[in-house]
Amino acid sequence: MPMQALLAKSSTLRSFLQSAARERSVNGDQSLAQSLSLVTKNRDIAFALDHTFLIQSHTPGVDQFPRAPWSCETSISHIELINHVIERLLVRKRAMNWEDANILTLGYREATPGAAGHRVTQSNAILFYHPNMLVAALKKPLWESLHQLMGDDLMMHLLLNYTLILQLKGAPGSYMQLAGKSLRQQKRVASATCADKTKREVSINLVMYARYFQKDRVFASSHVLVKASKTGDPISRTEASRVLQLIFPDAAGRKRLPKRLINLIPTIQSMVSRFKSCKVDELAGKLIPVHSEFRKFMAENPNIKAKIAEKAADAKSSSQPILPPIVRKALDDGYLSQSEAVVGASGDRKRKRREEAIEMLSHVSVESLKNDKAVHADKKQKTADDSHVTIPKRSSRGTSDLTKLQQHKEDIKKLLTFAVPKKKIYRMVRKLVATVIPKDLWGSSHTKKNWKCVKSMLRKLIFSRKFDIFSLKKCAEEFQVTNVEWMKLQTDTKFCPPNERAKRHQLFEDLLWWVMSSLVFPLLRNLYYITEAEGMANEIAYYQRPVWNVISTLALDDLEGGILQPSSEQTLPNNQERQLSTSRLRLLPKSSGIRPLMNLSTAVEQDKVSVNRSMEAVHRVLTFEMERHPKRLLGASVRNIDEIYKRLKPLFREISSCPRCAERRRASGDTPMAYCVSVDVERCFDTIRPRKLYQMLKKALQEEEYLIRKHWVGHQVAPTSADGEESLPFFFKLERPAFPSGQLLEFDDLAAQSVKRDSMFVDGVIYDLLKKTKALQLLKEHLSTNVVQIDGHNYVQRCGIPQGSVLSTTLCNLYYAHFERRVLRKRLPEVCDPTIVPVDCCQHEELFRYTDDFMYITTDLKRARRFFDVMHEGNEEYGCFVNLAKSQANFKAVDGEQQASGSGAQESERCISWCGMLIDPDNLQLYVSYEKCVTCRLSSSLLSGSIPLNETKAAQDFFVNKVVSAIRQRWHALYFDPELLSQDTIHVNLFQMLVVAARRFTILIEMLPFVNRDMHFFHGCILRILKKMTKGIHRSLELASESGQKSQTKKASKSSYQAQKHQVWTIGLHAFQLTIQAKRDRTTADKSVSERRQCQWQTLLDALRTEQENSKQRATKIQGTLTADLEWLLHDRRNASVLKQCLQLDSSCRTVHVLHK
Repeated sequence: MPMQALLAKSSTLRSFLQSAARERSVNGDQSLAQSLSLVTKNRDIAFALDHTFLIQSHTPGVDQFPRAPWSCETSISHIELINHVIERLLVRKRAMNWEDANILTLGYREATPGAAGHRVTQSNAILFYHPNMLVAALKKPLWESLHQLMGDDLMMHLLLNYTLILQLKGAPGSYMQLAGKSLRQQKRVASATCADKTKREVSINLVMYARYFQKDRVFASSHVLVKASKTGDPISRTEASRVLQLIFPDAAGRKRLPKRLINLIPTIQSMVSRFKSCKVDELAGKLIPVHSEFRKFMAENPNIKAKIAEKAADAKSSSQPILPPIVRKALDDGYLSQSEAVVGASGDRKRKRREEAIEMLSHVSVESLKNDKAVHADKKQKTADDSHVTIPKRSSRGTSDLTKLQQHKEDIKKLLTFAVPKKKIYRMVRKLVATVIPKDLWGSSHTKKNWKCVKSMLRKLIFSRKFDIFSLKKCAEEFQVTNVEWMKLQTDTKFCPPNERAKRHQLFEDLLWWVMSSLVFPLLRNLYYITEAEGMANEIAYYQRPVWNVISTLALDDLEGGILQPSSEQTLPNNQERQLSTSRLRLLPKSSGIRPLMNLSTAVEQDKVSVNRSMEAVHRVLTFEMERHPKRLLGASVRNIDEIYKRLKPLFREISSCPRCAERRRASGDTPMAYCVSVDVERCFDTIRPRKLYQMLKKALQEEEYLIRKHWVGHQVAPTSADGEESLPFFFKLERPAFPSGQLLEFDDLAAQSVKRDSMFVDGVIYDLLKKTKALQLLKEHLSTNVVQIDGHNYVQRCGIPQGSVLSTTLCNLYYAHFERRVLRKRLPEVCDPTIVPVDCCQHEELFRYTDDFMYITTDLKRARRFFDVMHEGNEEYGCFVNLAKSQANFKAVDGEQQASGSGAQESERCISWCGMLIDPDNLQLYVSYEKCVTCRLSSSLLSGSIPLNETKAAQDFFVNKVVSAIRQRWHALYFDPELLSQDTIHVNLFQMLVVAARRFTILIEMLPFVNRDMHFFHGCILRILKKMTKGIHRSLELASESGQKSQTKKASKSSYQAQKHQVWTIGLHAFQLTIQAKRDRTTADKSVSERRQCQWQTLLDALRTEQENSKQRATKIQGTLTADLEWLLHDRRNASVLKQCLQLDSSCRTVHVLHK
């Protein structure tokens, strides 16, 4: 059972009372034993005794039973006892720790002078300010009967010192916590304790997207070496001791330094002197000067210089008194002058450039100030007329907005090519560390390996990818510490005991962390803008600050022309009136320019709540209304693959079983079984009309007040062969369903109604109330004045809805559901029942929409063409215009202007790609779309870049999960349901999925350190991957059968599982052998890889062949097993694209013939 590990240390209420009865029997009291013997007559009490689990708290001095003497007598009422328990728990909470609170105390407080709340009957010591549904459950007649059964002492002892877990009667396998400290809180404290023990980790993420940097200096004036260098040269021993205490935290706060650190004082004095004499700017300019092509580009584009100057002039005359930081830094970088031919480094040259730039700004400023009043009057008038939510009118294709957004597109594309190679960055960082840090700090000449370890760590950091994490402890453990002079406590000794060696490694770990955090990170953060690029997985790029400043200036100018406008008094209300915080905006490079990304999950002001957190309650309310009125507010929306499957399966089965459709296909051999049209709305989030959307939202919210409940649902990870039951992680996920304010269900009823099974429910007790007026105020501000900040400058979004908002998808679904109802269905009415209204052609159809991606499937060609025409005409009122480049259909358009067809990779099959799947309308089959993977991520470099590596974790903890992470969402019943798809299609889907997994498997092996390439371990990983896939597919098919009809019997379920296991293992072992053999052949042919560093692929192949033979022997008794000849999968044209990229197989299939020999 999934909850077995959690409940392993618990006991049932019946066993607890039986133990208590035996203890009372020793004292001659048989009342409890007699009462237990009569319980079988009441089913509810018997169920509670057998399905209530008790976990004793680890509070010191608390025994299993109450302190003697205790009895089973009842002297107070049940309600009075519960109130007394709450009173004692509140006293304990105040005396010990308010966070270490029993969930029964939530919603209650002690009755003190001035305390707000309501009096509680039969108790003058407590007040309640919020209903606690767990206390209400304990006050039910069932628990009153249990109170009469066990007595006052036992009942009070249970509620005070035990965690009570109750199995839900209507949901077998699920539980709810009734009393005790929150299980979720206990889990959080345990994880925090584990986190304190973790060692320091280094990641390039710590310096990515740096916003604040110093132009005139790399290291801030508060830097420890900068402050020390100002005290003298050389610095005093006292100042050197202060530096040592900052480098080695264990020495901080001591009156006297340890002897080994005292030996370092001369070295620290030398290090500060070297740092003072090191000119970092000159070093960086010498090793990595600004690209000559960039200077040439700036000289050849005076319009860009004028644009920067214009921005500076506008900033001077605007309400914001200072220059925008980007423009100010562009001026300081000195490339705005006309004389760019020679790259000069003298002070006169720099001064001349600065003077020319200022002179240019002066001319522009004078011209702009002449019409300053008129300009501001026009801006005020325009703001008053348009308001800040008005969208500029666009033509039928919206080309005006696109032109504004892409005004500097080509210039930005050119500038993005000036990224600095990582080799140069590494060389500069290595030079800085070598210049500042004396060699004696790493050891004497006999320990050259230590400096090599430092260089290796620096190289790994610079060449790392986003989300890569490196362990300083592992790096420090590679150091040679025996012959490091300053670490020796005694002279002329070569012996180093284990505890002394561990201490020395710890000192080197502290030193490495200081070098990274105090030298390397400030250098990278201040001289470069570090970011990933779209389409390059997790690979990062380094841009020099002068280059990135120009890119940012041009990108912001384009955004101001279309999406954003600078904030002002007219566009932005007073801060006192605003309820939402300001979010951050960053720019992401892509192949065609720059993509703006809004981060609404964090606020600029640290003391304010983020936008997404503020809008979370509104999101829950909108979700509740959409689920209550799905047809009106959701329309054709599908929000996940489960909803796609539930609507697609009955449609395909109707078409397949329709006799009129079969007759139509027999009459015309080339007629498809269905006609499909797929369209994508162009710039969906930017073209939504906020005013129109707000009017929809006012009608969508029907209650005057909403109750947003809060509870956690806990799930335990399924065990594997390498896991112990007690070590399995247990995850709690917060759920906040909304209800009308008057609908307060009891928590056990709410948990029983949940679709989650095999879960632990923990109530949050304290719920939120949201009035309709408050929700509408938040929505109006969110849509009309979404404020973002970049480089200290605020902008207001002037059109569309905020991307990155927790509400984005919900608002989009609601908006286009309204479009479907008001526009689409008027032009394309829903089909009528043919028994009522006879039609010439059977009209099986379904409209799907995933956010802004429409898919229309029908058996009527006329209706398919009608849908195609209506969507391509566009609608100005809703701002809905489709992207012609992404439109697909399996028929020719009527007007002849646009011929839509399937994507080029699937032209022979005429498949339509939509939402990560391929739909074959000729045969009504479904496949997984690996188009993006095939064209991008299956290449070795990009695939390795998409897999982050964490050195702090062992390979056995992450290897299998990283292999299957790319295909986990694909082992859904949509691709493996035999009632929906043919057996050949299921085998093709399974084969492609396993080939992709095998390709990730081989690439991930190459990413691991050479010492970790144990083929026995990897053979076990393959078996675990196949087990995971088998269980995943079987579980998805079981869930699909449960939702559609009665679940299978246990015997039938076991039989189907064995058949699915045979399919997965037969095809899986075959796919892994193909991929590994292809990898072995390429590695053997590559002469650049030494034999010592080559993986033992042949050993792994032999183990897989042995496993394949054993699998064949086990499958002989299974009915309907898969044929052993799988060569047809290699020649099937549906697999051609995946095989070509993963295995580099051509028509000759040389690897296949070798494999079959």
